[in-house]
Amino acid sequence: MSTLQALARSAWRDWAREDAPVLTHVARVLIAGMLALWVSLLFDLEQPRTALITVTIVMQAHSGMVLTKSYYRLVGTVAGILVSLVLVALFAQDRIPFLISMALWIGLCTAGSVILRDHQSYAFVLAGYTLCLVGLPATVHPEHAFDIAMNRVSEIVIGLACATVVSDLVLPRRMGSVMRAAVRNRFMDFSALLASTVSGNGSYKQALARLMSDIFRLESLRASAVLESDESRSLRMRFGQLNMAFMEVSTTFHAVEELFRRLQENGRQDTVDALRNIYRKLWQSLLVEGRVARTEQEAATVAAQVATLLDTLEVAVAAERRRALPDATDFDAGAELLRRLAGELRFYADSYAALSRTGSAAESPALGLHFDPVTAALAGVRGALMLAIMSSLWIVTAWNSGIEAITLAVVSSTLFATSPSPSRTIRQFLVGAVIGTILSYWTSFHLLTQAQGFLMLALAIAPGMALAASLTSHPERAVMGAGAFILFLTHLGFGTAYEQNPLAFMNDVLADFLGLLCAALLYELIDLEGSHWSRRRTIASLRRLVSEACRAPMSLRREKLEIGARDLVYRSGSLRRVSSTADQPVIDWLLTSLEVGHTVIALREELSGNRDQDIRQLLLETAESVARLFDAPGRQQRDRAIQSIDSLESHLALNAPELHQKVKVHLHLLKNALLDGQSVLITAGDQ
Repeated sequence: MSTLQALARSAWRDWAREDAPVLTHVARVLIAGMLALWVSLLFDLEQPRTALITVTIVMQAHSGMVLTKSYYRLVGTVAGILVSLVLVALFAQDRIPFLISMALWIGLCTAGSVILRDHQSYAFVLAGYTLCLVGLPATVHPEHAFDIAMNRVSEIVIGLACATVVSDLVLPRRMGSVMRAAVRNRFMDFSALLASTVSGNGSYKQALARLMSDIFRLESLRASAVLESDESRSLRMRFGQLNMAFMEVSTTFHAVEELFRRLQENGRQDTVDALRNIYRKLWQSLLVEGRVARTEQEAATVAAQVATLLDTLEVAVAAERRRALPDATDFDAGAELLRRLAGELRFYADSYAALSRTGSAAESPALGLHFDPVTAALAGVRGALMLAIMSSLWIVTAWNSGIEAITLAVVSSTLFATSPSPSRTIRQFLVGAVIGTILSYWTSFHLLTQAQGFLMLALAIAPGMALAASLTSHPERAVMGAGAFILFLTHLGFGTAYEQNPLAFMNDVLADFLGLLCAALLYELIDLEGSHWSRRRTIASLRRLVSEACRAPMSLRREKLEIGARDLVYRSGSLRRVSSTADQPVIDWLLTSLEVGHTVIALREELSGNRDQDIRQLLLETAESVARLFDAPGRQQRDRAIQSIDSLESHLALNAPELHQKVKVHLHLLKNALLDGQSVLITAGDQ
């Protein structure tokens, strides 16, 4: 009996974890959708399906996401409508200037969506394609522009209000619990990654890159918690501090692993073994009852254990140092990295443990905006070009469904511009569009013909909505579900009255797929995310960050380097395609830039207060030589950088031995990084 009970409990847990959230999401979409439909019909709005589409777009798994997305959708919609009314007022009788102005606005909004992140990016997308939803119909009937705008606003507001209320009242899922789960999983995964490498047998780069991409996922969750509960808002600061702690510890972890690899390749196995013995003690201090920490309370235990290890670390270092070869500089460099790693692990564990404490947290550094201006500009050109092409087709053919084609083409060319792989995303959307079209045809011409009254209407459209909602509840099929939702609801044959017109239906469907195919073609022609050109731009931006760290009058703070480098690679999509061979050079450049950049910053900080003119001059020459190497990687530049490092080290050893003891580890680590035969600095210079 106990075995049966255990199986039943296991089955229940599996159902609650995997199936229950899907059913809950479907139920909330249906409840909010039917409520929005009923209110729209009650107020006799022109297109009740606009309220339905709004519900399906903003309805997310967690109430905080719904609130934030609804807020920014409203902001973007209002901005788009205001611009529509201004353009109609200026160019009511002249279609060409109107369309040119539209193209400029959509290009600007598309570029803005690429520059910004998360829901602010979404607001720019909405401001762009709302102009199509309101402005294009107004070109046909300019005298009704204000009525069209007010109808769209009313329908959208009803959809937003219904989605927000239902998500907050019907089985709500709060952002606080989601963020805690994300942090817990990352802490456990990073601890497991340390375990896999402590013996020297694990490959870590792809796993580390995946964990790095989680930084911006957590930032997105933090942004969604702004309008939610007091608990979620109070946790935002702590999660920001935790993100910063993880950035620092992950960079040091990479530096440790790279040092071990280089020592092994140089035949310094005795030194590696001695350092790994210390590393193993550090790993053991992360365990609670023989396993990695899971909760905030266990993380507090880990922080205390690492602090205890730090108190006794020098004894372990002194004992292991005797095993190093006569030239113990490599060992000293490794020991210093392990000290830094231990200190950052303690801070990371303590930041995680702090989630269970009350009180305010320190303000974490802002992530800022780090983007490629050329990429943003080209994204804007692509959006404007999409409107220009489709508008020209509409004018030349005088196609009644031309507005439909323009609208969906612009929607897809702006909505997917920030996707890590827009071409793949729009293909998934096309699959969903096929599903939605089939559902819409069956519902419009077989079910709605039998519907009498609101209840029958709701029953007729509920199956299609439920199927699309079940697709959107799975992240890997969410884009497909969005395509199914939009095409299904767009072509339903009802407004304030039922309309059965197969010819108009087929015309609109063809227009939609023409717009989608044109957008897909333009994404293929102007690929800003997955092309070799875009990867080269990202790598060049990473190199410029290191050059700035070397040349800036005041040393570039480590936080800015950490955030800027990760943000650039995240925006390029490479952090979300870590298994791709084509994106591996970008990941390698990210890790190299962080390692070298941090070492240069640490070196400059150590020598910043020194007043010896010779030392200051040699430091400037060293930093400049490293900057030139990152400006144009090559053997000659690398040799000059190494010579500069040697000159500085020799001068310090002869004239400032105490200062030399403080900075020789930084100089040694910097030199080793530049001499690494597998470094992208060498492979790039040899190409």
